[in-house]
Amino acid sequence: MLQVSNLSFHYQPNVPVLTNLTFSVPDGEIVGLLGKNGVGKTTTLKLILGLLPIEKGTITLEKYSLDTHPLQYKKRINYVSDNHEIYNNLTGKEYLNFIADMYEVSTETRTKIYAPLIKVFQVEKYLNQPIKKLSHGTKQKIAIISSLVNDPQLWVLDEPMTGLDVEAVQALKKLIKSRKDSQKSVLFSSHILEICEKVCDKVAIMQSGTIKKTITLHENPLNITLEDIYIESVT
Repeated sequence: MLQVSNLSFHYQPNVPVLTNLTFSVPDGEIVGLLGKNGVGKTTTLKLILGLLPIEKGTITLEKYSLDTHPLQYKKRINYVSDNHEIYNNLTGKEYLNFIADMYEVSTETRTKIYAPLIKVFQVEKYLNQPIKKLSHGTKQKIAIISSLVNDPQLWVLDEPMTGLDVEAVQALKKLIKSRKDSQKSVLFSSHILEICEKVCDKVAIMQSGTIKKTITLHENPLNITLEDIYIESVT
């Protein structure tokens, strides 16, 4: 389980981006961070990934704290990067192998994981081309494929549907839901209500750097829509 407790963060003094942010992602659950652009979703994910320093609060995954056991923590997590440009000089195949090498995944295992995903996302013909020549959608597909090479306990995605075609969106939704079968967890951010409603077990509504409300979608006896709950929470 991912546990985020009392997380606060500033980019500039006296201008808080996150304030005492607390939420969890239990094993086998899909949790969405829902909110408008600028409410702190991406900053939250970057802190969870260890890409920004923790100013205040704690982040743990299973029994490992990001602060005290960063290597053990990071081996259990993977994510879809929103910055493909840093790998522009690699081909798609070189990028996939680079990520697999980083997680020390054997040739046999990476082939077993990558092969069906390459087929599902229909990117085989692009793998020998430089990433800088690929469309944003194709880059996103390759990033999604690479992010599963270590079979992460926690899979983190930041606005993952952006730039994907309809078939790829459907394939990604199936992948997200399939992680539950092996008690793996998924955390993703979105500003689109419909995506969260169709994919998530829980939705944490963010506003002004904190969680305003957490909804368990299958526990809704009054059949209130997520849209209604969201509007009530942020107004």
